[in-house]
Amino acid sequence: MTAIFKNVKREIVIRTTPERAWKALTEPQERNRWETRHCEIDLKVGGQVALDYGWGVSYIGTIEELIPNRRLTLRGEDNELTIWTMEPHLDGTLVGIEYTGLWSNEQEYMMMDNMAFGTYRFMRNMKSVLEDEADMRSTFWSSWIGMNHYTYRGDSLEGVKVVEVLPGTSADGSLEAGDIITGADGQVIRSYDELEDKVTSMEPGEKVEIGFVRGGEPLSVTLTVLPYGQRNVTQA
Repeated sequence: MTAIFKNVKREIVIRTTPERAWKALTEPQERNRWETRHCEIDLKVGGQVALDYGWGVSYIGTIEELIPNRRLTLRGEDNELTIWTMEPHLDGTLVGIEYTGLWSNEQEYMMMDNMAFGTYRFMRNMKSVLEDEADMRSTFWSSWIGMNHYTYRGDSLEGVKVVEVLPGTSADGSLEAGDIITGADGQVIRSYDELEDKVTSMEPGEKVEIGFVRGGEPLSVTLTVLPYGQRNVTQA
């Protein structure tokens, strides 16, 4: 897989008005309900936006474009753009986010997929909070098997390609860099999002059967998922 990506985008339809979605995005107390633990937003062109997600992850950007209830463009410290859009939709509001950047190798594909997946999880939580007053963050990133990967599209095979297996995790000794994961517990896996949704939503201690291809040969292994980020646990 050789490709250069310069942007990545995610969209979701929320049963609410553009005005309500805009408020959820731009008012700190509202944004803390679905995404951040703490944030500061100076809502004007040239104003600063500081987002703290509560686990050592943060973002600081400057507002470059501001069209109330429609569009918010931020430039981050890395000089890349984050573009939020809101459009009326038959079922409510179409909320979109686009990142600009340059992703051109396997490590960068993995970073791009990880960023897009995390963003979409929070967008789903935005939908849940605005539609049902339900914050789902406590269910996010419960578990893992200990590897980095990205969505793979080959001539005759698609799935998730393993970039790195982290020592002392469930995947260590069973999966290898270069493996193409194609299934999890009988579910066909075609993308990073599908595998992460499956594995990170499981309860620690549960088992998952991973189907993969190595050197053209279909294989499978059963792994015990660990608490997210944990290592040095004996594999089942």
